[in-house]
Amino acid sequence: MPNKFVENLTDSDYQKLIENYQTCDSFRVRNRSHAILLSFQKYSIEQITTICQVHRNTISQWIDWWNKGGLTSLADLPKTGRPPILSLKEQEKAVEIGLQNPRFPHRQLSEIKHETGKEISSYTLKRLIKKRLYLEKNQAGVVEKGGSR
Repeated sequence: MPNKFVENLTDSDYQKLIENYQTCDSFRVRNRSHAILLSFQKYSIEQITTICQVHRNTISQWIDWWNKGGLTSLADLPKTGRPPILSLKEQEKAVEIGLQNPRFPHRQLSEIKHETGKEISSYTLKRLIKKRLYLEKNQAGVVEKGGSR
């Protein structure tokens, strides 16, 4: 199978890739940095695929991006779509209000509007509550799985 590798890598780029791979908050940037480092060390795309657990076309695309854009190509592009109506704190407050009295959603929505000054739909509230309950359930499952031996 044909292979491609990172074409050029300066010492400062190499150091920045190592720093990204070890300390970056974004998993995607860490994974991309690792793949570029492996490619520079002449690992094949198939080997990098096994290590990074992504498809070979993705690895190939990352290498192409690197060869064209360098360090700036590692970061995610801005997300498209409508920005959230409520901030994270406002979402937490809305969920707390929503869980207090689930039988009267119209009261919940008017209280959320009074507290935040923003109007949301019952579907938005329902989605926020479901997301919160899902996260709580999964975190409880992680604790149970990790703690029971």
